[in-house]
Amino acid sequence: MLPAENQEMVQSIIDHLPSGVSMFDSDMQMVVCNRRLRTLLEFPDSLFEPTLPSLFDLALFNACRGEYGQGNPESLAQEVCVRARSMQPHVIERQRPNGVVIEVRGVPLPTGGFVSIYSDITDRKHAEQEAKRFAAYLDAVINALPQGVTVIDENLVIQLWNKSFEQLLDLPPGLMKPGVTFEEVARSNAERGEYGDVDIEAKVRESADLARRFLPHRIMRQRPNGMTLEVEGSALMGGGDSRGFVTTYTDITQLREAQDALEQLNTELDQRVKDRTRQLRALNTDLESFTYSVSHDLRTPLRSIHGFATVLAESEADRMSEGGRDALHRIQNNAGRMGKLITDLLSMAQQSRVELNMQPVDLSAMARSVVVDLQRGDSARQVEWRIEEGLSTQGDPSLMLIVMQNLLGNAWKYTGHCEAPCIEFFRVSEGDGMDGFCVRDNGAGFDMAYVEQLFQPFKRLHMPNEFEGTGIGLAIVHRILLRHHGSIRGNGSVGKGATFHFSLPWIQGSPSVL
Repeated sequence: MLPAENQEMVQSIIDHLPSGVSMFDSDMQMVVCNRRLRTLLEFPDSLFEPTLPSLFDLALFNACRGEYGQGNPESLAQEVCVRARSMQPHVIERQRPNGVVIEVRGVPLPTGGFVSIYSDITDRKHAEQEAKRFAAYLDAVINALPQGVTVIDENLVIQLWNKSFEQLLDLPPGLMKPGVTFEEVARSNAERGEYGDVDIEAKVRESADLARRFLPHRIMRQRPNGMTLEVEGSALMGGGDSRGFVTTYTDITQLREAQDALEQLNTELDQRVKDRTRQLRALNTDLESFTYSVSHDLRTPLRSIHGFATVLAESEADRMSEGGRDALHRIQNNAGRMGKLITDLLSMAQQSRVELNMQPVDLSAMARSVVVDLQRGDSARQVEWRIEEGLSTQGDPSLMLIVMQNLLGNAWKYTGHCEAPCIEFFRVSEGDGMDGFCVRDNGAGFDMAYVEQLFQPFKRLHMPNEFEGTGIGLAIVHRILLRHHGSIRGNGSVGKGATFHFSLPWIQGSPSVL
């Protein structure tokens, strides 16, 4: 037993400690303990009255309430006492039935007996378990990655790596182990010729010096086996300073091969475009020669045919039979029609070659001017015109005039047999960066079964004796709109009119329809 004054002093000290404390003498009799011990181990106060218990008393109490698991309580208590008499320093962890984990640290006293410290490490154990679980998850994730991964600390010790890293670099077995350094891996690579014919130690020093700078980097590395690796490193920051870096290694061999193949394909395609351009230029030259031939070589005899036919009609008509006069009249009409076909054909060729002069175009004003010309040509006709104001676009004014002349001219022509003709020009909602416009009439219309022929040269959906024309106008419109990156389509019904919808790229400042 301690002297009373010493015992009081010891008691005062240990009662202020956060851990449970007990002291036993060489006879295994408790000399002193603190309140934290009783609370931590849930000992009743009666166990400590009227005198402090022996080690056997405490062990027996614990055994009886299942603290040591299954077995005879007295035998279990005796085992505790036997271990204690060995007087060896010890640290054990014990989980109580209530789930609390206790760490017990025992230290022998010089005079015999021992002191034990009891700490609740439940939270610490839970944290350790969570850390182990997280480490297992992390290990599973990085080892599932096809990319190689390494984490290197500020001392260039490789703290983390995955299997793909070893496989991609064909590292020798046994190299990657806890504590392996960046220099050791670099040396292995240099010895195996990964960096070419170099001084091994000089290359290792160079690589290590560069690594210590912890600079973000991305490099392409060609391995001796032909594999191309993309190596990308990012610094690990802590407290504003670099604490190492994470590096990924990606096999981009197939990607590089695909890129090389694409570059080769682009080169070949570029050459094909150049060859095709030369062919088109030659074709355009031939077309210009043909156009010149049509313009001069064909028109001259055609004018002669028409001229002689006219002379015959004027001077010899009285001596001709009815059949002769009819045949002569047919010659004149067909010669005139042939002349107009040649003119339209040349016009279509010209519209395909003329250089675009892009500028803002007031389509509403242009439509009104076309209407004036049409009405002037047949002032007796009464047509209701509905032209929306403020319609504008960006285009070549002369070509857009041809578009409006053809579309409005067709509407004027095909409403010729209509009792109350009505022709409209208005904007429609288009979207996708395009402005939409419509020319609609209530005239002859057409059969939608033949809609694909609308914009083909010389394809007519009406007989010549019904409506005059050569069938070239809509083909010209189609080509002009294509050159403006636009489009056109038609809808109609026989006897109920037609609608031609054309679109052009939207320009800044033009009104939109929501």
